[in-house]
Order: sequence, then structure tokens, then C-alpha cells
Amino acid sequence: MSVLATKRLVTRFYADMFRDLSAAAKWVHPEYVDHNNPSGERGPEVLRAHVDALLQTFPDFELRIEDLIAERDKVVTRVAGRGTHKGTWMQIEPTGLVIEVKGINIERVADGLIIEHWGEADTIGMLIQMGVNPFVGRQPR
Repeated sequence: MSVLATKRLVTRFYADMFRDLSAAAKWVHPEYVDHNNPSGERGPEVLRAHVDALLQTFPDFELRIEDLIAERDKVVTRVAGRGTHKGTWMQIEPTGLVIEVKGINIERVADGLIIEHWGEADTIGMLIQMGVNPFVGRQPR
């Protein structure tokens, strides 16, 4: 698969995934691994569960790609997402606030499908926007 085709695949995946959870099987490999998922489970259901949990918390969640860089079989995206906090997240009751989050993801493509995912999100920034001080109880070293 060419680098251009890989970039297109990841772009379409992000555009489609938050609108239709059943699309996971269309975009991800049966052996898909999310390296942020501690369970070690594989497959499209891992992705569906992750996105479903996100949409339970932020039902109107939208994601946009701000940068996309690809080389060989990997695509890096710098993304920005926003949604209204309407569901409980990490034991934080809904605030009704529009929360914005930035993140960086790496997708590896094999056989025309996304087979691996690594991601980092600004979780501290999300907590602060929700009115939670993540540093309470911490003592400086």
C-alpha cells in the first residue's frame, strides 16, 4: 500500500469512526491492537468499546485532524476533539461543559487495514476543563 493510500485510509477512518461504530470492522484488522488498552484484547471490538465509552461521555464528540504525517506503514495524526461532557468519566459527574482535548496518534497499517494504534491525549487538560485539580494532594519534591 502506498504512503498516500495509507494516509487516505487513516483520514477516512477518523471521519467515519465517530459516526458509525459498526464501521470498526471496515477499517481495522481482525488482529487490531490498541497499545493503550491494558487488557491485551485484540480486534475491532476493542476499538468499538473505546469509541463507545468516549461517546457515552461526550455524545456530540467531533474529531479533526490538524496534522497528518506518514512514512512506510505508519501514520501520525495530531488531532483536536471537542464534545459536551454529558456522561460520567473517571468518576467525574457530567458538567455540561464543552471540553476540548488535543492528542497525537500513531496508526500502523497492514493488509489495507489499521492493525496497531498508539495514542496520547491531554488528559490533564480535560480534567482542568472539568473543574478537577489533578494536582490536589500532591506534594512538591
